[in-house]
Amino acid sequence: MLTDIIVHMDRGAGCTARLMAAINLALRHGARLKGLYVITHPHYASTSDYLTDFAQAREFFINATSKAGIEAEWLLVDWATVGTPLSQVITSHSYYADTILVGQPAQLHSRKTNLDFHESLILGAGRPIVVFPANGEIYRFGERIMVAWKSGRESVRAVHDALPFLRTAADVSIIAGVTNHTEQALEEQAMSRLQQHLARHRIACRTEAIPLQKGNVTELLLERAAMERVDLMVLGGFAYKSNRAPVLSPLTHELLTKAPVPLLISH
Repeated sequence: MLTDIIVHMDRGAGCTARLMAAINLALRHGARLKGLYVITHPHYASTSDYLTDFAQAREFFINATSKAGIEAEWLLVDWATVGTPLSQVITSHSYYADTILVGQPAQLHSRKTNLDFHESLILGAGRPIVVFPANGEIYRFGERIMVAWKSGRESVRAVHDALPFLRTAADVSIIAGVTNHTEQALEEQAMSRLQQHLARHRIACRTEAIPLQKGNVTELLLERAAMERVDLMVLGGFAYKSNRAPVLSPLTHELLTKAPVPLLISH
């Protein structure tokens, strides 16, 4: 079960739905919910702007959690060092939580979409990050879960980080996209062993290795998520080294910007 959940509070699109979903998650697990509001660059805007946003976000959080009757804590972090990335501040708090809910990247339909925040948080937090859609239409998640599987460390880590979610789900499927018969046989064998392992955790699941006849893995996962009415997708945050620094894989980048459902990403 989850015991401590952090939800990042801001004035961005989807924050209301994100908070409502976090409250519902806390209710189901009997967990404490922390609302984290961060001021990282106080010198770049007037003090009155920050105080207004902070006051509104705090009132919303306090009222909503009080009405739900859950244990809650409001955290205002006024970071004094100008230039400190938001991801670094949230990462420092993530070490003492079971999972963190954040919003989807902004400007999804623009070339200016910036994934630095999400990349840094996923690679540095050491905890599963739930990236919530910006459309503001999902207020509960985790009942129908799909795991994006590829044999290896990242997928194994993601599945085990997601165990508290998988245990309370009504439906769990594990999907692998494969390019040939040899890979299909290997993935089916791996998923069969995983299925047996999850059964020991009292988690029933379906598994399927699907040939990629056209398109890419992202398209396959999004199509299956829509077909199965998935409300949470679990995936490993695959990373590659570029100029000696790790970066998230293209698949992770694509899902971060395209997925219409919450993503639980673990690295």
